[in-house]
Amino acid sequence: MSDWLVYENGEWTALPKDPVPDDGSGDWHANLRQAGFERWTSSNQHPVEWPGEELPIEMTVYHRYRTVPRFAIDLQGNPDGAILTAYAAELPDMMDLIARWAPAVQALAAAALGPHPQDGGR
Repeated sequence: MSDWLVYENGEWTALPKDPVPDDGSGDWHANLRQAGFERWTSSNQHPVEWPGEELPIEMTVYHRYRTVPRFAIDLQGNPDGAILTAYAAELPDMMDLIARWAPAVQALAAAALGPHPQDGGR
């Protein structure tokens, strides 16, 4: 099976090649731009009252025009900074994935931003 998966019409399909080829620079965001993707939204937007707080899992969505898959969805949450990427063919596919994954992202964010025992919270 391929390392690159696209979600379309409720099913995962292996892609024959990487929609975001590695140019060897080590700059994932540059590779996304070269493949035509632009940042669309991210779950790591937090209120200013929590400067520097990172969520335990970040989901960032990128969009591009004229080429399928139209969406790249990055999940990042490992201490080593590894990014896992899935692709969605069209807008309804991306919205379906967000609806499925958002509860986990939201629950982890709520737990991370709540009171911490080391801060005297319970």
